[in-house]
Amino acid sequence: AHTKSESPMGNLLRGNKKGGASEAKLSKAIDRTQKKDKAENARTIKLLLLGAGESGKSTLFKQMRRLYGVAFDKKELMIYKPGIMRNIIETCKELAIQCRELDPKQFPRPELSEEAKEAAAQIEKLDDGNTLDAKVGGLLKTLWNDKAIQKTYEYSAAYQLIDSVHYFMASENLDRICAKDYVPNYQDCLRCRIRTTGVVEFKFDVEKNQFIIIDVGGQRSERKKWLHFFQGVTAVIFVAAMSEYDQVLFEDTETNRLDESVGLFKQIANHESFKDTSMILFLNKSDLLEDKMTKVKFSAWREDFTGDDNSFEDIVAYMKDTFASQVDQENAISQKLYSHVTCATDTDQVAAVFTAVKDILLQESLVTSGLIE
Repeated sequence: AHTKSESPMGNLLRGNKKGGASEAKLSKAIDRTQKKDKAENARTIKLLLLGAGESGKSTLFKQMRRLYGVAFDKKELMIYKPGIMRNIIETCKELAIQCRELDPKQFPRPELSEEAKEAAAQIEKLDDGNTLDAKVGGLLKTLWNDKAIQKTYEYSAAYQLIDSVHYFMASENLDRICAKDYVPNYQDCLRCRIRTTGVVEFKFDVEKNQFIIIDVGGQRSERKKWLHFFQGVTAVIFVAAMSEYDQVLFEDTETNRLDESVGLFKQIANHESFKDTSMILFLNKSDLLEDKMTKVKFSAWREDFTGDDNSFEDIVAYMKDTFASQVDQENAISQKLYSHVTCATDTDQVAAVFTAVKDILLQESLVTSGLIE
């Protein structure tokens, strides 16, 4: 009798009595493998560190490396030495130039003393990669301590200056840096500003879980590289510098830094790739904000700010609301936003914040993988 032939797929799906036991065994083995894969995936936490240039991302990255990797040894500390010296020379040159060129009506200041003029002339002849010594240190101090330069420094929002100026120019630090046997300490390295170009990745294990942190350059020219890292991300850590409400971008002197940060966060938080991805907002540079708010009114940035210009808490609350309001309503339902106030140069505080973040991420990862309800 003619029997209707079955497709191979039909046979596979239906199985037969003889192969039933072995198929059940195979099915169990597949289940075990899938469960193991789920557990492995849950143990890998991939974090993408994003934010505009100068927000403090790379400082946080250094802190996490030190906290969860290995301490910086002498060889690694010495890598930062030329960058630290370059930061100091470039800063003092910029201060000397701005002291001459800033509009005296808009930025009133006294005249440079003759001694400071002579020091400025010699400093401006230095190569940016010059090694600092006691003689150069003396010139730098003469310039820095001049009243005209101090007043020019107060106007630094009008031009580009690194945040660490005050730290490096403090007499005890400058003396140490200009010494013959100078070896940078960890805080020097944290404060050293070297723009991130390309991508830096760091892997570390915590409680049998592997964390992968990826830091990519924040300047506009670097952002086209970001898209390559959007897949398979557990969470985005977005870093915004709260103190930059009166500053403009390094790459575009018409755009306010905090406006850029808010706009960039809006793009990231609502990106298709991050629909179900946790957003962790680090409102950074809290120390600089506390200092600046006493000199520059925060309400000058946003007219709808109705809080007290002298209240750190009011400013932080407004910042949190401003960033949270950038998330589209449909994304806000599936996406979680966690906000933390940070000072990237404070190791103890970064450790405490990251411990809280780590616990949240581990819990979420287990839920996502179906290992816990």
